[in-house]
Amino acid sequence: MVVDPWFYISLGLLAILVAAIRYTVMVGAYHLVVYKIFKTRLKKFKIKEEFPTKKVVLEEAKWALLNKVNFGFVGIGTYILYKKGYLKVYHDLDEYGLLYAILIVPVTLVLLDTYFFWIHYFMHHPRFAKKSNHRVHHLFKNVSPWSAFSVHPFEGLIEILSRPLLLMFVPLHPYSILAFLLITFGLNVMGHSGYEFFPKNYPRIPLLNLGSCSTFHFLHHRDSCYNFSLFLNVWDRIMGTMHPDYEKFYDEVMANREKR
Repeated sequence: MVVDPWFYISLGLLAILVAAIRYTVMVGAYHLVVYKIFKTRLKKFKIKEEFPTKKVVLEEAKWALLNKVNFGFVGIGTYILYKKGYLKVYHDLDEYGLLYAILIVPVTLVLLDTYFFWIHYFMHHPRFAKKSNHRVHHLFKNVSPWSAFSVHPFEGLIEILSRPLLLMFVPLHPYSILAFLLITFGLNVMGHSGYEFFPKNYPRIPLLNLGSCSTFHFLHHRDSCYNFSLFLNVWDRIMGTMHPDYEKFYDEVMANREKR
């Protein structure tokens, strides 16, 4: 088979362009609504009253867009794996049934959360911290939605490899993949938004308290040796890395909300 290098170059550039547009449009829309249009009305939900400066936001966006280069390489690699039949992507919904296509989405979220926790955990380990360049993500203490994907390209590559790995082991329909991508993107942006929209006593509500929230992740940026999970906090509970003042700080955020 003759390999056309220009096809793969075009495919990689297209993947980078799509990733950059998705980031700019979706994060920009969230920022416009929360930080601009309804800034006054939603101010009481801000975890930290001060807003990040324009300089900081531009720095967040710079690192996030730089990280999109990884989508080119991973996009090409994923396409090659697909063409060679290594990915468990199927196109007939009847093959596994509609119920499977729906229920597999939360399963993929749990799997991604597990993957993320452990790579995040080791990126904070003294032995690997310098090599992973995870410090870039922690340049931003007063997070905004633009910081959701603000990581060093090396870290970004490690994180995005979870997608083709998932497709190699879990049968997924394109609709399930699309739902997975939209949900993970949205949760990541909300988690880094700097706003807490969840209800009072959320960390104490059974089952719901197994999920993370903006306050949970805010504490990780403030005190980096805790709260390594992404969507859930189950692994943090198991590994003893839950912030000891998480519930107390959440109560403080709620009290500040009522005062404003």
